[in-house]
Amino acid sequence: MTDKRLQRGAVLPMMISKQVKTPVQVMVEHVKSGYLVVSTEVKAEAMTELIGSTVRLRWETESSINTIDLEVVQEQLLWPIKLLALIPIAIGVEIVSNGKRGLLSPDLLIKVPYKVMGARPIEEKGEAVMLKFSPTRLVLRTDGYVSKGDFLHLSFVIPQMNLEVVGMAKVVEKSFLDTQAVIELIFTDIHDKHYQLIKDYYKKLSATASS
Repeated sequence: MTDKRLQRGAVLPMMISKQVKTPVQVMVEHVKSGYLVVSTEVKAEAMTELIGSTVRLRWETESSINTIDLEVVQEQLLWPIKLLALIPIAIGVEIVSNGKRGLLSPDLLIKVPYKVMGARPIEEKGEAVMLKFSPTRLVLRTDGYVSKGDFLHLSFVIPQMNLEVVGMAKVVEKSFLDTQAVIELIFTDIHDKHYQLIKDYYKKLSATASS
């Protein structure tokens, strides 16, 4: 709870338990060792009561992946802003020794269908091809309209394992190669089981590359 990303005024994506939807953007209003207060803008169609729910904050640095699971113990609506008081349940930090430099190319073609959360229906769905990946990042090539800062709900099947990975990711970089967009994403929400599949595949390719 002392991480600089949790200082007052910080903006982070927050996932609500058992929902595979776009993360809610929250701003940190107050933080102490035992609790956290955040604010978020609510819409009329999203007036869900969150007391008792579990939420997750997740962010990545060059050297670690950080997650905090919290329980919503109080909420107050000051339309259109909702204040949430959160108590931490579990804190996780995973050290990423390879960092951003550890991106590897898959050994077979991997297609990545995705949905841009919050986009217009004509622009929301697309399909990309994976160029490189690590356990925390993806680099994809796509003809679709995707902007830096967008959240994507995506899935792909790991070669030879025939196992599907599903998760949410945020576009953090965008460039162009010929007429196609090349986007770099970081995972913002992914099930531990799916995250382990990516790590296993990455470990396999790393061993092959170094042998």
